[in-house]
Amino acid sequence: MVGSASGMSTAQLRPGGGLERWAERHLRVLMLAPTVIILLGLTIFPSIYMFYAAVHKISPNPDVPWDFVGPGNFVRLLSDQQFHVALLNTTVFTVLAVTVEFLLGLGLALLLDKYIRRLTFLKTMLMIPMMLPPIAVAITWKLIYEPQFGVLNEIMYRLGLPLQAWAGDVDLAMFSIIVADVWQWTPFIFLLMLAGLASLPVEPYEAAALDGASSWRQFWDLTLPFLKPVIAIALLLRVMDALRLFDLVFILTGGGPADRTKVLSLYIYQVAYRFADPGYAAAISLFVLFVTIILSTWFMNRMRLAD
Repeated sequence: MVGSASGMSTAQLRPGGGLERWAERHLRVLMLAPTVIILLGLTIFPSIYMFYAAVHKISPNPDVPWDFVGPGNFVRLLSDQQFHVALLNTTVFTVLAVTVEFLLGLGLALLLDKYIRRLTFLKTMLMIPMMLPPIAVAITWKLIYEPQFGVLNEIMYRLGLPLQAWAGDVDLAMFSIIVADVWQWTPFIFLLMLAGLASLPVEPYEAAALDGASSWRQFWDLTLPFLKPVIAIALLLRVMDALRLFDLVFILTGGGPADRTKVLSLYIYQVAYRFADPGYAAAISLFVLFVTIILSTWFMNRMRLAD
């Protein structure tokens, strides 16, 4: 019997044996297992934990048990004036920043489409802002906006214009945040639009030129329809990222002055760590998540119907 068991074990280990056949049948599962485990650990579990925290009142004292409040944290959003301010600021920032980035990125791509192969250096320079860490970008613009020795006020002084507080001014703070974000992320839109233009077919443009269509007419009737999938992806990615804005605001203004730049991500941070209310912070985070999912779904459906 021992010899028989030993023989079966040896047969399984030989090429074509049971162990090899089992590995071949389950190879896909074995290859995917590490990724699934990482996904569960970094995405699924934190999401479930956030759902659980959002329906509880959590004390900063770890010895105090969590108090179940059900939808209480979500109902609280309706009467929280600070949340309403942060939601409005986030909406204003997202609409203005993404619109300017899209127009500039598309315009640059159209201008340089025919010449970009000769301007490799310019293409590399345009990519630098989006490759920098967000903290580095925020610190750079904080120095630019510095009222006393900043580069921007130095230019204003030499031009004989009045100096500004920029990020510290109630009327200019949001504008300052938008300018910094546009500087960093317009190259992202530019590269996507440029890739889309490079993939367009030549035949429709040749036919339109023979029919006497102007460049403007070709842009509206050919270029924009062809670019719709690329535009959809670019806008969707930028909107999702703009809704999570944190670094620029945290470094440049801290949400001020007078809450003019307080956005949702910063408010979540303040609620969780400054006000020690992680349960309510989780509820706000879920709200942002749901809004992002709804906007993404609506946007993709609109683009699909437009086709």
